[in-house]
Amino acid sequence: MAWNELQASEHPAHYYRYVVRDIDPKGSSTVDEIATPHGSVDRLIEVDHHPPSKQQIEKNQQLLAELPGNAQLQQSRYKDQQSDKERRDNVIKDIPKAFIYTYDGRDQQGRIKLKFRPAPDFQPSSRQALILQGMAGELWVDPSTQRMVKINGALIKDVKIGWGFLARLNRGGTFLMEQSQGSDGTWHQKLLSVHFDGTVFIFKHIHIRVKQIRCCFERVPDGLSIQEAVHLLRAGTALPNDWQTRLEDIQKSAPVN
Repeated sequence: MAWNELQASEHPAHYYRYVVRDIDPKGSSTVDEIATPHGSVDRLIEVDHHPPSKQQIEKNQQLLAELPGNAQLQQSRYKDQQSDKERRDNVIKDIPKAFIYTYDGRDQQGRIKLKFRPAPDFQPSSRQALILQGMAGELWVDPSTQRMVKINGALIKDVKIGWGFLARLNRGGTFLMEQSQGSDGTWHQKLLSVHFDGTVFIFKHIHIRVKQIRCCFERVPDGLSIQEAVHLLRAGTALPNDWQTRLEDIQKSAPVN
């Protein structure tokens, strides 16, 4: 399963347009996003469940106008996006050896449910995977495609994170990721929810609150360029009528951050 996840991340079969809502303690922002082989671009469509202000629209439009002709900006954005993907992949890569698994039956859709707890001899291969040392929870796998449907974990002990500085995540933090299979067979991440508290240098408190929801995946040409993706976004193609409802339904399934 982990190998399939990494292969799909490294070698996407197709590319898609979708709606993304990012939520943190300061509020939320929702974008119409297009993924391409050269990175993703997006158009701001909501801020805190309201239409963007004139200033916010102008800032977003300025970026979309500049991006197609600015190779340095494209490369910088692509590098940041690849770094985000690499951090996720580093965690997925260590999932097989990080835990001891126990079969826990199947759900109504026939998906395999596994319970997991930390493996005592686990040695993380990356900084991102350090968090797996203290996590226990449940993992669902689709048996026909061998893809991850859902992983829901919580820290059952404090975990040190960081090489070179003292940081600790406290017991009780939660991590949830869900995926769904589209009509063409491709799997998409639809929900990520992270809720951790901890300390840095003993006295400084840290609070990590991240929630991302994605829906309404529609395939775009596989060889789409950044310029072509920007043109599609600026053309103002209508979104599905129920995109807000679909986002809200996914959000209800996540723990409150």
